[in-house]
Amino acid sequence: MATKKTTRRPRRSWGKIRAERSGRLSASYTGPDLARHTAQATFSARMDAERWLADERRLIERGDWTPPKHRTAERHARATTFGEYAARWIAHRNLKPRTRRGYSELLAGPLAKLHNVPLNVITAEGVRAWHAGLGASTPTRRAHAYCLLHAVLNTAADDGLIAANPAKIRGAMNIPAKRQAVVLTPEQIGKIATEIRPQLRAAVLIGAWCGLRFGELVELRRHDIAPDGSVISVGRGVTHRAKECSISTPKSGKPRRVAVPWHIAPDIAEHLAQWTDADADALLFPGALTACGHLPDRTFRDAFRAACRAVGIKDVVRLHDMRHTVGTTAARFGTLAEVQARLGHSTVSAAMRYQHAAADRDAELAAALSGLATVPKTTA
Repeated sequence: MATKKTTRRPRRSWGKIRAERSGRLSASYTGPDLARHTAQATFSARMDAERWLADERRLIERGDWTPPKHRTAERHARATTFGEYAARWIAHRNLKPRTRRGYSELLAGPLAKLHNVPLNVITAEGVRAWHAGLGASTPTRRAHAYCLLHAVLNTAADDGLIAANPAKIRGAMNIPAKRQAVVLTPEQIGKIATEIRPQLRAAVLIGAWCGLRFGELVELRRHDIAPDGSVISVGRGVTHRAKECSISTPKSGKPRRVAVPWHIAPDIAEHLAQWTDADADALLFPGALTACGHLPDRTFRDAFRAACRAVGIKDVVRLHDMRHTVGTTAARFGTLAEVQARLGHSTVSAAMRYQHAAADRDAELAAALSGLATVPKTTA
């Protein structure tokens, strides 16, 4: 009985075509980079797969080859403008309302010139020209705009839409300090707390010794204070903008527990007994001028600065300077990681900005060095 002889298809010398379970064909090859590259679409006919492989080999022979995924990404980048991609970048992130508004304002303001520019057209030279065009009159806003641009382009590079992030201006993310923070002494803190009206005494002490942000401070409620007054749970912060009240997690996104220095615990207990309602959800520092009942920052700022002047502090002390005070004082006794945790910072660099040399610290260090060098004389 004669058997039907089957002829086997000759083995390919370059590239590979494989039948998938769906019946369609996939094509792949090993490129000059020694990695295997596969066509991003399957084929219904073998001749189409053969044509794709032939086109890829032709690119290699001409020296015009780049990985297929890179070419696809470049096509997408040409079709995607920075403005479109940045808008999606903002929309897809879990941002606090205030941060989202700020990013949208930057996109519509200093970054507007790049709105219609395709992603793959943005170059390092173009970024430098854009940055120089912003001028130096608003350094903080310029730094924030560059930070957003850098973050968006970094994600575009991760997505393969561009080969690398072209935003490479050294130091452009650094926000120059407009003024030197005023670091208060313990004696000054005590005098300010005594001078300010009684309802705000505990606010000064908690701000200056525990380092809470103002939004965290005015959102404190009775149930956030441990029964013995030894710990404050910081799990929320409030922001007010355009008459809107937004309560969310702290700026770092993580709640924290702050140990209360023992010497101010009685003052906090007295405030709870005298000025805070009995309800567990009652605000420690309520205010009548905000829709959600929080103490307005302007009300506290005016009272705080008046107390500073009354005790003879001539420098203009901001509310945020109390965090600088805590950072500086705590750094004398704790590690950087401990200070970072106490202040609720998500990065070490953020914690470093709140640590300043105290006025007498350099003299203390000099005395300590002399102590090391001094060798007591021995008598014969």
